[in-house]
Amino acid sequence: MKTNSFFLIIALALVFTIVAGDDDTKYVTCGSAVKITHAEGNGSEYNLASDNHHMNGSGSGQQLVTSSPDLSKTSSLWMVRSAHATKPCNVGDKIPYGSRIRLTHLNTNSNLHSHLVRSPLSNQQEVSGYGNSGEGDSGDDWVVQPARGSEKFWEKDQFVYFQHADTGMYLGSTEQAQFTTRNCGHNCPVMNHLEVFARKSKDSFTKWKTSVGVFLYH
Repeated sequence: MKTNSFFLIIALALVFTIVAGDDDTKYVTCGSAVKITHAEGNGSEYNLASDNHHMNGSGSGQQLVTSSPDLSKTSSLWMVRSAHATKPCNVGDKIPYGSRIRLTHLNTNSNLHSHLVRSPLSNQQEVSGYGNSGEGDSGDDWVVQPARGSEKFWEKDQFVYFQHADTGMYLGSTEQAQFTTRNCGHNCPVMNHLEVFARKSKDSFTKWKTSVGVFLYH
């Protein structure tokens, strides 16, 4: 199933020919498989990632979502989809700022999720992977907001905020909450990854950008 999901995206990219103008190709679109990057103040970058790992004994025990220092892995690819219980967006459509979306992890088919559970390291709001075959609940919905500017649509290479629709918290990450042998053990599957959480503030912890991915246009 993991391999099928990845090759389906590649097949769609080959089928959907870019016929739009150059200006249109600067946007993130429905159906695209993207890497979502958090940048630290020191210039270090981490990609939003997940795998079939769970934090046993802490939090909800749902699938771990982290910020990975390995920028090359396919475990950091997420498909942009319409929100839970809404009409599916058209593949290739631009995503207006203020839209509710889901981000479905390609390798595991779980959705980026949050809920009223404390995160294991920073004691903020937990972010996890949830659902089966891309289907979950309203806790999977996020609102895309621009960090600055007056552009109407989600742009590649520009910082954005992801606000959790159910709780109003913002997706965040920081090197101040890093998985180490001390907090995760010697066999930690996410060693040197950063915790991903949700928090109240729009700040440097909660800025993300999308530069790399398979972008679909029509």
